[in-house]
Amino acid sequence: MGKSSEYKYYMQRTDISGQSAIDIENHFGNIRYLKAEGMNSVGKSKNIYTETYADSDRLRVYLPPDGEYTNEATTITMTFLVVGDAVTRQSTLDEFLSYIREGVHKYWDTARNREFEFIVIDEIKVSDEKWHGSYPYIEVQIPMQNLNGKTVLRQTNS
Repeated sequence: MGKSSEYKYYMQRTDISGQSAIDIENHFGNIRYLKAEGMNSVGKSKNIYTETYADSDRLRVYLPPDGEYTNEATTITMTFLVVGDAVTRQSTLDEFLSYIREGVHKYWDTARNREFEFIVIDEIKVSDEKWHGSYPYIEVQIPMQNLNGKTVLRQTNS
């Protein structure tokens, strides 16, 4: 199985200074990006307040100034494939999970040009061995807790 596409998928650990960004597919060699679910979800607003009064049909509402909304965290589930022979798949999976389970990371890609910071705290689901033609692989679903409750447009220096 070749690379997933012409796009690049990056991660960078952000809770330790000086950590370099990595191209996931190149760094781990046998990891292939498959999909992301929840990338465009926006968490429930945290700083909007409403009050009800018995003598009124209308809610009293506090809205923050423009651009100052905060959101509850959301979950983005990323799915990756781990390819190669059985030993390579297992060692690549162990290395990848060890990397992603520690600390705070930033993810971005060139497909959507979106980024978000996340931690991994929920169960990671790993499939049994699967086959695509004559290529064995395992599928890994990683629920990432999006710390800001939404993704943002990645600012590039062009």
